[in-house]
Amino acid sequence: MRSFFLIASAVGAGLAFGRRYLEKGVSSQKNQAIEAAAIETRRRIKRHADDFLKRSFRAFAIATGIKLTLLIALWGLAHYGALERQHFVLSVSVVLGLFLIRDIWVSWPFVRLGLTELARYGWRPKLALSEVVAGHVFQQVLTEAQAAPATRTSKIMLMLAGQSREGLEQDIASSVAAIARNTTWSDLRPFLISAGIKTGALMALYSVSVFLLLA
Repeated sequence: MRSFFLIASAVGAGLAFGRRYLEKGVSSQKNQAIEAAAIETRRRIKRHADDFLKRSFRAFAIATGIKLTLLIALWGLAHYGALERQHFVLSVSVVLGLFLIRDIWVSWPFVRLGLTELARYGWRPKLALSEVVAGHVFQQVLTEAQAAPATRTSKIMLMLAGQSREGLEQDIASSVAAIARNTTWSDLRPFLISAGIKTGALMALYSVSVFLLLA
């Protein structure tokens, strides 16, 4: 009987040691996956932000160019006598009003979304931006992790280590989202500043042009 207990104790100790070894291996693999996913996620965030801001500025620049072209055409008609001064002022006022309505219509979905998120996070832009990005990253990483095929060996390893694939996926997604939450502002700040400067310069040029045309 004593020998039986000795054997059982030895087997139990071996299983406990093996489980700790597997847990360390799984934890190491998880940390590597989190690190790799975080690097790739930050790269995607920067690329998507750069592409989105470039497209947005390009659309804004094209719309502004069209507005200036129409205003210059009206000015040309007034300058060469085809349009009286009062009709010119009225026409410009109507056109500017239509431009304003168009801008509100186009911008409203983004403005509404921005106001909703700001209200949700206490009107703190940096926090709102970080939380929105973190939520998006969590869903994206979790979806990609769930879509990855699981081998029989990996399932057995996780089972022996006392962990589940679903729990591991949640941990990885949560950890990557936390990294994205903490690095969002530093990653996106250069793109936002650049876009703000470009947009501000174009708006200033447009405003000066309108002022000169109406002077």
